[in-house]
Amino acid sequence: MLKVKTILIIALVIITLGIAWKYYKKYRDQEKLKIGEISLTPQKEIKSFDDLVYVFKNGLKLKGFVQIRNFSGQDYSLNQISIDSYSPETEKLVAEQTNILQSDIVLKAKQSTIIPLEYNVDIINALSLFKESKVIPADYTVWKIITHPLQAYKDIQLSNLKMKLKGFIQAEGINMPVDELNYLYG
Repeated sequence: MLKVKTILIIALVIITLGIAWKYYKKYRDQEKLKIGEISLTPQKEIKSFDDLVYVFKNGLKLKGFVQIRNFSGQDYSLNQISIDSYSPETEKLVAEQTNILQSDIVLKAKQSTIIPLEYNVDIINALSLFKESKVIPADYTVWKIITHPLQAYKDIQLSNLKMKLKGFIQAEGINMPVDELNYLYG
């Protein structure tokens, strides 16, 4: 009876040490998971006055990606991604991420993984984003834009349009924070 207990205890200790070693290796390798390039661009290019009117009628639709680099020797499963877009100065929420991860994404060992991002910025938030980014001059009101659209179009500076992406990416308990300013045209 004593031998059976001893064998069970030794087996449990070996299994526990094996599991602990596995988690220790993942914890040690967490520094080898890095966020790479983050890109975000409008689906509708603003090349003419009609394009600007389209954006102010329908909002601003954005697509892009986030790259996650896995420099470790083991695979990680992506648990959650939550990256929302904010205004650049006041950090007011402009749009939430609209594409939800449907399937398991595996971050393969010693590879980069591209994860798509999508956002829909409504009209009001698009206008406030344009004003805060100084795309539209500060003295312009919504009424002035509506009554003098051609003058507003001549005064816009799309190269100033930017938004801040904030959130996190989680892979097997490892959190990677995201806080990046992104220029949309330029």
